Amino acid sequence: MNHQTRYLLLYHPLQAKAQLKAIRLQLHALSYAYVEVATSGDFYADLQGLQAYIPNTKRVIALGGDGTLNLAANAFAHSEVEVALVPCGSGNDFARQWRRSEQQWIEAALTHVSSAIDLGKVNERYFVNVAGVGYDAAVVAASQNKRGRWAHLNYAWQGIKMLYRYAPSLLQFSTTKNSTIKKQEQRLLMMCLANGRYFGGGMCLAPKANISDGQLSCVQIGAAPFWRQIQALILSYFAAHTRLKQVNIAPVSELDVHTANIGIEADGEYIGTTPALFSVQRGALNFVMPV
Repeated sequence: MNHQTRYLLLYHPLQAKAQLKAIRLQLHALSYAYVEVATSGDFYADLQGLQAYIPNTKRVIALGGDGTLNLAANAFAHSEVEVALVPCGSGNDFARQWRRSEQQWIEAALTHVSSAIDLGKVNERYFVNVAGVGYDAAVVAASQNKRGRWAHLNYAWQGIKMLYRYAPSLLQFSTTKNSTIKKQEQRLLMMCLANGRYFGGGMCLAPKANISDGQLSCVQIGAAPFWRQIQALILSYFAAHTRLKQVNIAPVSELDVHTANIGIEADGEYIGTTPALFSVQRGALNFVMPV
């Protein structure tokens, strides 16, 4: 990459002040041309604005959390634009699987080559990490307007409250794996499709998820008494929930939820209600990994 390369710095204005300053200094030192774009909170307006940069941009550096990275993925999926991440959000679940320092992420964003990784897609929206229906979407909906330094604690509190309030749904869905379609009906607390391993501020929801295997991990948590659901959530921080009877995890390439009016979240953003078609998009994003 040379001095003609244009970088785009995509940043969350409430989360990335120190990191943005550090990136600016290094780009100036390298004589790299760059532009800056702050997220506004209006997903579709930001998406349209970012897509206008595709012809003249080599690399985007997303400074923020999973939501900022989700925006970048939706803007630059299936393009030649490379997407790098400097995690500085409240959850940073997608970044958690690499266990790298902030400085290592910054170094990677400036110097490492990109690799094609998979994305998930739910209806017309891409996701990098995890999307789901049911309980997790209800928690996101209850906490989505809470920002700032206490956002993570509020999310945890909403999660506990919602276990009392949320009634598991009888979901009708069909899955596709290796061209084989299987129809199912299950009463579930939630069902998640995972591209990354971590979720909800540190839960290792899908321990075997792989961003380059052409599959999504389908994580189903079935209806159970309150204490057993609390147990499942606690054990998930240690990837130990997988041995519980109400938890089932299996790889899928496509999943179609037929039941209507169940909430959907993608990368921690509430995006609507079912019916929904989830699918893996193999090699859809050129992502810069800190390895």
